[in-house]
Amino acid sequence: MRKNNIFQNLLLLGVASIFMTMCTPPDQSSADEDLAEQARQDSIRTVRCPRVFSSAAEFYKNRDWAATVRAYDELTDLGCDRDDPQEVYLYYAIAYEYMGKYDSSATVLLKGLTFLPDNVDLRKRLAFSYEKQGMIDLQMDELDRLSFLAPEDIDIKDKLA
Repeated sequence: MRKNNIFQNLLLLGVASIFMTMCTPPDQSSADEDLAEQARQDSIRTVRCPRVFSSAAEFYKNRDWAATVRAYDELTDLGCDRDDPQEVYLYYAIAYEYMGKYDSSATVLLKGLTFLPDNVDLRKRLAFSYEKQGMIDLQMDELDRLSFLAPEDIDIKDKLA
């Protein structure tokens, strides 16, 4: 009887210890790891963004469109597009246009418009890109949006007419 009682107590203790170890809250280290990773990314951006911006401008000036696209692609991968999204996405798209890749240009412009939905310059380039791809309905939609964003722009009215 006594052995049975000891066995039951040990069994109860074992079940209780398993239950208690499974009910502990998760470590807080994942939040600390996220903060450390964010700080590391910010540090990389602080060093890399100005350098890559400079390279992108130099490639653009020298009309090296493939290198310009690679530089702007790196800028967006690093998150440098947050600082000046209009410049990044406008010149990124123009480089694709010079390469004759209007579909890629439109993709870049649409991504830029997620940051700056009312940007007239990006929308004009997008309308141009749609025109070059023969997507007349989409071009007209963009020109219609532009007529509301820039009602004084005569060129937009001419293209809509």
